[in-house]
Amino acid sequence: MADNVDLQAKERSERGKNAARRLRASGMVPAVLYGGDGDATALAVPNKIVDYTLHHMGDNALYDIDLGSGGSTARIVDVQRDPVSGRLIHVDFAPVNMRERIEVTVPLHVVGEASGAEEGGVLQQVAYEVHVESLPGDIPQELTIDVSSLGMGENLTLADVALPEGVTLISDPEEVAATVTVPTEITEEDLEAAGVVEEEPEEGEPVEGEEVPEEGAEGEEPSPEKGEGPAGQNVQE
Repeated sequence: MADNVDLQAKERSERGKNAARRLRASGMVPAVLYGGDGDATALAVPNKIVDYTLHHMGDNALYDIDLGSGGSTARIVDVQRDPVSGRLIHVDFAPVNMRERIEVTVPLHVVGEASGAEEGGVLQQVAYEVHVESLPGDIPQELTIDVSSLGMGENLTLADVALPEGVTLISDPEEVAATVTVPTEITEEDLEAAGVVEEEPEEGEPVEGEEVPEEGAEGEEPSPEKGEGPAGQNVQE
């Protein structure tokens, strides 16, 4: 787990959309710090620090929030972003007790080259996050699962994920995390069932790749010249 992020915050006295716009224009973002007894403190926190931490350390980063007259260790529990620009609009914090275990969701990443994939199989990651329990200071930024031993047609489950000391798995250990599947061979019957069939050319229509004889070619009778009738008789126009 990475070190806590120092966050200089200010209490907000102004509320409303106009005040929030001015706050964002100054490089701050509106936030709320919820208390354990149900109260809430309106804050303004530096946009760049929070946005950078979310992108590089994830949702489980811990923040040491300094209000000048006191502080609190907290984690982000909700983030609002502009749907077009992706810019932070609002952040909610909740305090954490560093001696109390909490449940969190951690991203799961695949590492290694599956032996089954080298044989022509298709490696598929099925689970992308894991629900675990730990002390706030022991929360991992991410978890990994090594698929190097994964053969053709085999699975790895969440029970195969290596957990750091002090971290307990909450997700179903039998849930499939990664698998190598055998490539599916598509037959003509499958194509027909899917409605993909090769149409037969109509009678008289040239087949692709077949040469079309030019007019007057061998095997065709020449058309009579203009002004000449049957048996070479001249026809008056």
